[in-house]
Amino acid sequence: MLKKIRIRIQNKKVILAIISGILIILVNLEVIDIDVSKKAMAVAHTILALLVTVGIVGDPESHVTKDKD
Repeated sequence: MLKKIRIRIQNKKVILAIISGILIILVNLEVIDIDVSKKAMAVAHTILALLVTVGIVGDPESHVTKDKD
């Protein structure tokens, strides 16, 4: 059980999901101001959009299949 959890925690997407969940909880408990949260989300969306455009985050060759000879 713990081995599966360790493997999943090493995945970058899982780490981002955990951080996102923690931030949502903090915003809902009003530990983080909503205006600050909106500004942070705008910055994060801009950075991610740029990374996806450049092809760093997304896999630009995911649609390419290898021909088997």
